[in-house]
Amino acid sequence: MFQGFYTLGSAMISENRNLNVISNNMANAATTGYKSDKYIASTFREEVLYRSGNITPNKRTPIGTTAMIQATNDRVTNYEQGGLEPTEMPLDLAISGEGFFAVQTGDNETLYTRNGSLITDDAGYLAVPGVGRILGAGGTAIHVDTDALIIDTDGTVRNEMTGAVYGRIQLTDFTDYYEGLIKGDNGTFAAQEDAQTRPADAQIVQGMLERSNTSMVEEMTSMMSAQRSLQAAAQLIKMYDQLDSRTVSLGSMS
Repeated sequence: MFQGFYTLGSAMISENRNLNVISNNMANAATTGYKSDKYIASTFREEVLYRSGNITPNKRTPIGTTAMIQATNDRVTNYEQGGLEPTEMPLDLAISGEGFFAVQTGDNETLYTRNGSLITDDAGYLAVPGVGRILGAGGTAIHVDTDALIIDTDGTVRNEMTGAVYGRIQLTDFTDYYEGLIKGDNGTFAAQEDAQTRPADAQIVQGMLERSNTSMVEEMTSMMSAQRSLQAAAQLIKMYDQLDSRTVSLGSMS
């Protein structure tokens, strides 16, 4: 009986963590360039089930395996590109293809994002609000003196009136997202020390933004399924507790 407490308790913890991941996806459904996560659960303490014969009890036949405890395995990020939404704003950029904008934070840390909703900061540099300055080729920030800009598909930033070139926005891609990137806040990613970069096979599209790749229909379905599993486990634990109390009561009477 006590094994049931461990089994159901671990299931409740696992489903609660799953709901946290789903809630975060739903909260970021409108975040530009956000990449959704999926909770992956696993089991441990697997045991082999055997069938014993009636005539020869010592002869056992394996019939399968079972696991008693559910545990957290990993949270996997979906890097699939979201839909592109036109905005007609000159500082709104979307990446068509694979790759990330490189952004330098105030702490001189380089982060990577698909969020191309840019502004010009107080010093006149192209920046992602709340994150940092967009880096150009050579790893330097791009300084402009106007919002009237033309940004080509290769990232070249030009003055719409004079044609003066301010720089070229850098796109960075990685050979392995799952091993090379660490997900942070605001749709940003940090690179592992041993992350391998590669040229980005992508184009920059001006006047558009990439929507979050979160599917609200899928998230709602997953949320309802997780809630039902959580409630079922809670009810079963309550029944186990009642049976345990009954057993103790009967034992004290004997």
